[in-house]
Amino acid sequence: MPNFDGGHYFLTALIPVRTGLCADPRTDATVTSHVHELRATLAAMPTALQTPATEKIGINSPFARSDRTHFARFAILDDVAFNGRGQRDPIKVALKLAPQPSEADPVDRLPCSYLIFVVDFDAPDGSEAALADYLTHLWSVMEPELRAILMHTEGHERATDAAGFVRLIRACQLETTMPFNDYWQGAPPLVPLPLKRLLLPAALAAGALVLGLVIGIFAKGWLWLALLGLVALPVTLWWAWRSVMQAGAKPFPMAPRSDLPHVLKALYLQQKFTRFAIETQGQGPEALHAAFGDFLARHRPEDVAAPTQHRGVVRS
Repeated sequence: MPNFDGGHYFLTALIPVRTGLCADPRTDATVTSHVHELRATLAAMPTALQTPATEKIGINSPFARSDRTHFARFAILDDVAFNGRGQRDPIKVALKLAPQPSEADPVDRLPCSYLIFVVDFDAPDGSEAALADYLTHLWSVMEPELRAILMHTEGHERATDAAGFVRLIRACQLETTMPFNDYWQGAPPLVPLPLKRLLLPAALAAGALVLGLVIGIFAKGWLWLALLGLVALPVTLWWAWRSVMQAGAKPFPMAPRSDLPHVLKALYLQQKFTRFAIETQGQGPEALHAAFGDFLARHRPEDVAAPTQHRGVVRS
């Protein structure tokens, strides 16, 4: 399930950071590096509103302008981590069939720093058209911030418009092999694999192979059956394996009401209903019925657009 699963596209891109020098925008007399300026640009970017106090500031993450973005993150990867020396068989070391303990293992190094860009967004499928449509949408709502970030990366000259931004991200995209999607509350309606139908051809081929060999011992002219089974057995096993792998590669269906507007509405109703339950403790049936009717009228559970939790607000 790479990149797309459960109605969500999981984008991962590693964009190389420019290695040259650049002028410090804060003063004309200072020269600094692109990776240093990129860090400063990312540090100055507003984050989501994570506390009631920050909600009053009114300065939100630029990703909050998108009505399709669930999660997004920029980070800088300076180099890969060294996980330690590999294990060595002491017997092979003694026989000089393996490197000696005093010999250092090779260590991987990156040629430059990389900008990590990961996004989880609503998409109809995992096609390139769906990715291009989202990236074009993202450019339309936060072009200034994207320009300020990408000017420090290789290939920044491509990102002069939405189409160039799409080409740059596609060129730096990596396959997301382990997406995380936690919106299913129960088991999704998956169709079980017909194992009997998948294994029946292989069983018949194996039976023909065994039967042909057994009968061929006592009677001539039956080796063709064994030869047929010998040829058919690997073919049918490969077909069964291929069918299982194709079924496993299919993305999970989208969970009900798991797009961003519905998720925000669900968070809003969760908070409001919790307060409603606290405030109506001990009320009689008639008062409770009237209060719940007022709750439905004010918060409109079926109206996804409003009232709802604002995008970029981290509250539950």
